[in-house]
Amino acid sequence: MKQAMKELQKLKGVGNILAQRFIEAGYDTFAKIAAAGEEGLRNIQGLNPRMVPSILTQAVELAGEAGKTRAEKVEELKLKAASMKEQVQDIALSVRNRFKEEATGKTGKKVEKEILKVISSLEKVESKLETKVKKTGKVLVKAEKRLAGLTETGLKGVGKGLKKARKSLERVFA
Repeated sequence: MKQAMKELQKLKGVGNILAQRFIEAGYDTFAKIAAAGEEGLRNIQGLNPRMVPSILTQAVELAGEAGKTRAEKVEELKLKAASMKEQVQDIALSVRNRFKEEATGKTGKKVEKEILKVISSLEKVESKLETKVKKTGKVLVKAEKRLAGLTETGLKGVGKGLKKARKSLERVFA
């Protein structure tokens, strides 16, 4: 029971008491929580109704993760890192095409350096994939969110977004 409680506490918003109530209701795995749906979870005393969709989403995701082997997770993360490298290269091309005049100036040089730093950080993250699977996965997701939409912002916005993405990537080896 303690193991199941500890496992359920991986859900954001679920502590000791709520995990115990999930188990008492018969939801001792992520798959069972996902299968219960919103109606099943609304019957659990003390569960904030606004948290139900979030908990369901997390449970579905974690139920899918539980079936994967470590090697499958590492392979998936390698693919994600490779796609992020392509995304950074696309951003570099976009900057070069959209800001021909500005790209030669001071801000353009800073953005160019930041692109190189991001690619370097991605390579370092790839080297840590085998040993820090969970942390690397979280960091890649966060960096991916930071990179999304940078092709539509201004030159300074691109630089700031790249820097934020790099900082989140560096958390793996910090």
